[in-house]
Amino acid sequence: MELLTWQRRGLLAIVGFLAFLVVAGTLISSFQWINRPFPGFFLYGNLAVAPDFLPQWGGSQGGLRFLDRVLAVQGEAMDHPRALYDLVRSAPAGSQFRYTVEREGNRFEVVIPSMQFSFHDWLLSFGIYLLAGIGFIAIGVTPFYFRSPSPAAAPLFLMVSAIFLWFTATFDFMTTQFVPKEVRIFAFTMTPSAGIHLGLLLTKRESIRKRYLPLLLLIYGISVLLGLFYSFAFYADIGVWHWALRLSYGYSCLAAVVFLALLWADLRKPISNLERLRLRVVFFGSILGFFLPTFGTVLASFFYWAIPYNLLLIPAVFFPLSVAYALLKYNLFDLDVVLKVGLTRGALTGALLLIYVLLVSVLSPLVGIYEKDSVVALFFSILVVIVFNPLLRWIERVMNRLLFRKEYDPNRLQSEVSLLLRSLSKPQSTAEQYLSLVTGRMEIETASLFFCSQEQGKYLTVSLGGKPNDGKGSLQLLRSLWSRQFGTDKRGVSRDEAKSSPACQESRDELLSIFAELKAELAISLIFEKEVVGLVSLGKKRSGRAYSADDFGLLCLLADQLALALENGMLFEESEKTKENYQRLYDESQALNQKLVEGDRQKKQFVANISHELRTPISTILGYSEVLLDASFAGDKRAILERVVTNGQGLSQLMDSLLDFSRMEAGSTEATLQEVRVGEVLESLETMTKRLIKGRPIQFRVQIEPLLEVIETDAKKLQQILMQLLTNALKFTERGEIALEMKSCLEKDAAFVEISVSDTGIGISKRDQDVIFEEFRQLDGSSTRQYGGTGLGLSLCKRMVQSLGGKIAVESEPGQGSVFSLMLPMRGYELQVAGGIQAF
Repeated sequence: MELLTWQRRGLLAIVGFLAFLVVAGTLISSFQWINRPFPGFFLYGNLAVAPDFLPQWGGSQGGLRFLDRVLAVQGEAMDHPRALYDLVRSAPAGSQFRYTVEREGNRFEVVIPSMQFSFHDWLLSFGIYLLAGIGFIAIGVTPFYFRSPSPAAAPLFLMVSAIFLWFTATFDFMTTQFVPKEVRIFAFTMTPSAGIHLGLLLTKRESIRKRYLPLLLLIYGISVLLGLFYSFAFYADIGVWHWALRLSYGYSCLAAVVFLALLWADLRKPISNLERLRLRVVFFGSILGFFLPTFGTVLASFFYWAIPYNLLLIPAVFFPLSVAYALLKYNLFDLDVVLKVGLTRGALTGALLLIYVLLVSVLSPLVGIYEKDSVVALFFSILVVIVFNPLLRWIERVMNRLLFRKEYDPNRLQSEVSLLLRSLSKPQSTAEQYLSLVTGRMEIETASLFFCSQEQGKYLTVSLGGKPNDGKGSLQLLRSLWSRQFGTDKRGVSRDEAKSSPACQESRDELLSIFAELKAELAISLIFEKEVVGLVSLGKKRSGRAYSADDFGLLCLLADQLALALENGMLFEESEKTKENYQRLYDESQALNQKLVEGDRQKKQFVANISHELRTPISTILGYSEVLLDASFAGDKRAILERVVTNGQGLSQLMDSLLDFSRMEAGSTEATLQEVRVGEVLESLETMTKRLIKGRPIQFRVQIEPLLEVIETDAKKLQQILMQLLTNALKFTERGEIALEMKSCLEKDAAFVEISVSDTGIGISKRDQDVIFEEFRQLDGSSTRQYGGTGLGLSLCKRMVQSLGGKIAVESEPGQGSVFSLMLPMRGYELQVAGGIQAF
């Protein structure tokens, strides 16, 4: 709460000082009576018997009752109660005194022994007045001290101040009369007007706003008139004073009825849940502490019921206590708990009293009354032990069904949620199932959940029944507001509390905007390890009823379990992702290892192939060379020389391939672009190809588009590529045709030269087409294979084509031959589209 201003401090200090003086004076005055004789009853200043007595006092046992008037004692007339008190004190306790009494116009005499006024007597009679007065002033000052924003704090303070003076002056009013009687009289008559004033401000009656001041003047004017009537009639005719007293008590009871009527009318209006619960608490407290005591005084004054007024003070404390609590308490569910406890405990007390009355009625004729025999008390004690808890639970169930009207079974909901949260699953799924279960069982329209993992810092957002929200932004805002305003001690805030609580004043607009955005009536924090990690917002119930304290308690309990489950779920999900990543890395490492093993095998196979490819031409060259060195050889030396040349050229090509591969691996080759005459390149390739065919049943065909006489490329690389493709075609073709074709084309608005080498050889399967361009790969890798080669040819072709900015592809079917196509970009001149360019 805010610090008090100096004016407020000063006023409270003055009130406290005056209250101390009054209490101190009352104690000093009343303690002088303790352990001294007194008549067994007390009188007002007009000699009327006061209503404050105990059952064991002589006046009660002698037949005196409230409003009887004592005219004489021992035959001598009296004009003031002090004369009676002095006479009784002059004789020892137990002395018999004869009193002449007037009751409703009739006179009679009674003999009543005097008694010793003990501390026990003082405590149960006037001590109750004093304690109740102190309690009233302390309770009434509390809302004023803590600066309750409600305007009802002022009339409550006025009312309890009047009651304080009324109660603390009671003993003096019936004994020494040191304090003027008008102080107690006007304090007594002002109390009901202050009660009506309090009811008007508690219910904020808009209909009387314009007539507020005249209405207050009327209300307090009635109190002033009754006070004057009471004061003037005090020493007048006893009958007139009786009516003044009865009218004052009747006005008090009427004020209680008006107060209850104002509350009841407001409770039937569409007001907020918090305001409704406040009024319910006050309504319950006003029945116990305002209506019942004042109704008891009416019964005693009008109908002469023997009701000790000091006993009526006990429930009276509930009235200011309930009002002060409602003015200061802004938590919807604390008020609900107070209301529920008050109702259940009140019903329990009434039930136990009823049991006691029935027990006394049944057993007293058989075993005797309590004073002579303890059997009734023993039976009652045993019954209380046996039925207390079952009776309390039954009353709570009845209250829940009739007054609080629960729409669901809380034990079932708690069991289902606990079962859900015990299972390890993904946090998103857990949150969605939680909200679905809670909203379904409690019949809630909308719900949202925002959660931030404390360990991983990940955000989780779930929304049911409304539009999805930016969970991260809302969570950050809610968490910061919650930490600043409430901390971890606050478990939940309702919309009504956010509207009216002073604790929410600094951030009220932000809180209300968030409540409106989420369509929420209640927000509950998710706390993990003393830190707010998220919130659950819940909308209206479909039944239209407000959330009760039991609802709130259950939701807070489930929220604690949910926070732990979501945190564990986040950790579980993280561990599962780590496990998946580990498995992926393991699989990748296994694949890489397999690839390394396969690469090592291929390199070993490559070395074996190279050895074979080198040994074959070298052996041929050496063998034929030895033949030629033999002077006696008379065969065809030219044919032998041609074979030596052919094997030498193959060996030279192999060495060029190895050198090109090493350069490619080192990245030291660059394309040298220049204008190349296509005819010259193809002419040399045609000569080489025809020489290699050499009588085999293979036709070789060259087809060039007329417009493509000159292209810009690297002549050496182009010749190497085409030579390798033609060599492969010759190697895998036994008969049929090999064709070399060149044409221009367009692909995605870019000009290309397409060069294709086709054959009618053995073909390549779809599965093998994906690997033939890899290093060291052959379709048949064994050392006894039918076809030669190192496995570098096509991989070198692919790398060289890429260095020229082009690409290579293959189309083939097993047994149908193959077509290898190069796509090289055209450079250096404008491509003439007309006359031969075809779109690819």
